Amino acid sequence: MLKLIIEDDEGRKTVVPFVRDEITIGRQEGNTIRLTERNVSRRHARLVRLNGHVVVEDLGSYNGTRINGERIAGQSPLKEGDLVQIGDYDLALQAEGVANAVGPITTKVPARRPEPEPEEDDSDDEEPEESEHTPPSLSAADARRHSTSIIRLDQVEADRPRKVVDVPAEDAPRLLVLSPDELKGQEFACIRTELRIGRTDDNDITLDHRSLSRTHAKLVREDAGEWRVIDMQSANGMTVNGESYAQATLATGDIIELGHVKLRFVNAGDASDDVAAGGGSRSKLPLVAGLAALLLGGGGGAFWYMNQQGTQPTAPPVIAQTPTPPLDEDPQPTIDEQAAANAPSPTTAAATQTPETPPPPRGPSMEEQRAVADKAIAARDFDTAVDALERIKDANGQRPRDVETRLDEARAEQLMKRRLDDVRKALGDGKLPEAEEALRESAATKAFAKEYAALKTQVAEAQKKAAPPVTVPTSGTEKAPPAAQSAAAKAQADGFEHIKGLRYRQAIEQLNKCLDLDPTRAECHLYLGSAYANDNQPEKGAVHYKRFLELAPNHAYYERVKGLVESYENPKK
Repeated sequence: MLKLIIEDDEGRKTVVPFVRDEITIGRQEGNTIRLTERNVSRRHARLVRLNGHVVVEDLGSYNGTRINGERIAGQSPLKEGDLVQIGDYDLALQAEGVANAVGPITTKVPARRPEPEPEEDDSDDEEPEESEHTPPSLSAADARRHSTSIIRLDQVEADRPRKVVDVPAEDAPRLLVLSPDELKGQEFACIRTELRIGRTDDNDITLDHRSLSRTHAKLVREDAGEWRVIDMQSANGMTVNGESYAQATLATGDIIELGHVKLRFVNAGDASDDVAAGGGSRSKLPLVAGLAALLLGGGGGAFWYMNQQGTQPTAPPVIAQTPTPPLDEDPQPTIDEQAAANAPSPTTAAATQTPETPPPPRGPSMEEQRAVADKAIAARDFDTAVDALERIKDANGQRPRDVETRLDEARAEQLMKRRLDDVRKALGDGKLPEAEEALRESAATKAFAKEYAALKTQVAEAQKKAAPPVTVPTSGTEKAPPAAQSAAAKAQADGFEHIKGLRYRQAIEQLNKCLDLDPTRAECHLYLGSAYANDNQPEKGAVHYKRFLELAPNHAYYERVKGLVESYENPKK
């Protein structure tokens, strides 16, 4: 594979893999390689692969493009060893495996961030004017020290196919949000080798802030184990430790700024220093971290808050930066984002990519998994059915709509089966109130309708034998009719799915709908408490946890939830 080596007038070098058919070079944003020095035109030159050869073409630049000192016009062939000069930069091709004569590989020639150029109009159809460029002079080197070479490796290798695998929890680094205030304190565990970051819900990490693009950046772990952050041609760009980068290798403590959102990267095993010892403020840790493990197990816990008990956040370390130009608070979709909307389907695009490594051994196909699920549903084995349906995803990692619907139904029946088992156990233990509660929560079952009817009869007989208790009516404890219970069970299952998918606001909406239909549904209060806590609303979360404790004193999670609420209300104990 060919590499393009770029050297500035101070001897600093950059290496770019030549993996595309075309690399554009210029001062204007959107070029594959952006050189912001004034001697470089907005669209200066391009390198193109033609019939196995590389051709360099000057695009009508003001100061010209030279090969081995000779200014070229139009296209000229380029061979290994030729020296291409653009402004104060020297470029050369090198084949993979040639003795390394360059310095450390980087993704940016380090320099001060460029000042904005308000007088510049970056329209492509405008011819460069003489006043736009400064001819080479004795002061060019001094000017060069304040210019920037940004290599758009997001174009060169952001879409390079990578094998995405899960990262063990103990090896997963974390991203801690430092600002703005409405997002501060959120923490994300990097549990896969590729994670997309942006403001929309289809990203792996969602940061709902206007300064972010829909998909703003991507975090990847390379085969060597290093983690990199790659800008995805966002409108407001990306900085690492105050410097603009198209991509950067991360070390623990690095500060990443995406638009107006600032995050700290912390490697696995390193303690995050974002909080310092402080007063006895309420800790959100027990409300969130405890229930993350309780409700989601290992599959959905990519995100949790890590505020420690009795601590107050402190300001992040001061990093020297030069003033940055104002960012676009509401970025318009980039050319790549617009193109993505009109691009072929992900399945077609994925089929055309050449895998970087040999594909892993073929697993069961979608149709085979569907067959397994159908057989399991017919046998009322919903544990197996859920497992098979969860594995059905297309080439883009998305689950077909009909599979998603069947998965929701299977999970609901899975839950109903457990509640019917609870009815049997409670009857056997002589705990009639628990049996009645579990029976109400399993009323929506279809697959186990016969079992439900039989258990309903048993509960009714037990009620006849028991003396009618003398009770004082309590406001808000009336049970919902069967139709409402069925709808509430569906809303509860939908809310739980949103929690597993880390979509907490959608979960809150569904679970509140569940409680509107059936205010005494204990598990809806449990899930809603978790959703509120994860959405940075711990006070509301505590309210629903307490209501859960009132409604389900014999629930399997009662003692654990009680301990969490006590830890939240009494952080100094």
